[in-house]
Amino acid sequence: MQSKFKLILILVLLTNQLTFSQSPDQSFKNSQKMNILKNKETIQFLYDTIFNTKRFEKLQNIISADYINPVGAKGVDAFKKSIVELVAAFPDAQWKIEDIIAEDNKVVVIQKFTGTHQQEFQDIKPTNKTVSVSGIATYTLKNNKIIFSEIQTDRFSFLQQLGILPIQPTKSNNSNDIYLIDKFFVPKSSVKEFKERMAYNRTFIQTLSGFVSDKAFESYDDNQNLTIITIAEWENQNKLNEAKTAVQSEYKRIGFNPKEFYEKLNITMEREQYQSIQEHK
Repeated sequence: MQSKFKLILILVLLTNQLTFSQSPDQSFKNSQKMNILKNKETIQFLYDTIFNTKRFEKLQNIISADYINPVGAKGVDAFKKSIVELVAAFPDAQWKIEDIIAEDNKVVVIQKFTGTHQQEFQDIKPTNKTVSVSGIATYTLKNNKIIFSEIQTDRFSFLQQLGILPIQPTKSNNSNDIYLIDKFFVPKSSVKEFKERMAYNRTFIQTLSGFVSDKAFESYDDNQNLTIITIAEWENQNKLNEAKTAVQSEYKRIGFNPKEFYEKLNITMEREQYQSIQEHK
């Protein structure tokens, strides 16, 4: 009986030793991961339980009293005002999260808004037309509550769908078009995170002036490692240069470093630029 007691005591001591042997650095990393997960859950709640069910009284549960919007308005009402005005004009409004990315204290959502324009909105009389508009929403959180938010949407497409702006005819082939072709080699373990980032980038560049189209092609090897080729078409070199500057500004705004990202995930990238062959008559 005494031997059995000693064995149990040894096991308890070993368990305690393993529990307290976790390094402070590892504890911090675990806490950081948990905080990121909670932030994502907060934003998922915002879309599923508040936006799409119109339960705006619940905003006070996830919007900080210190919230401030891009124009400097503060508090829960500052966040609520624009969304309530939008829903008043588009009563059947729905938001779909197409992708969600969380890093540190930020959550980025690639979203699609759909709704029917039934009441006046921003001095635009009701058109009874249904719109479907892509956008990127960036949320900053503290203690799992939103303290800042910013949304970029395809305003041009929105106004076209309402009939306020004319829909441009399909662009014909232009000898000045520039094709930016990227090839990525992505290890199996990094595929999910890479695709989330790629979806964000593709959505963002589609909002830029001079963008024509883009395509993506993928291939998996026997070990489920991924090769992806993306082709982005731009009107001309000047527009491409402007787009590169805009992308770098966006990366700086959201705190994203491509080089560090690729190195961390062991992703390699090759980039080439091409132009349409000019036919001589």
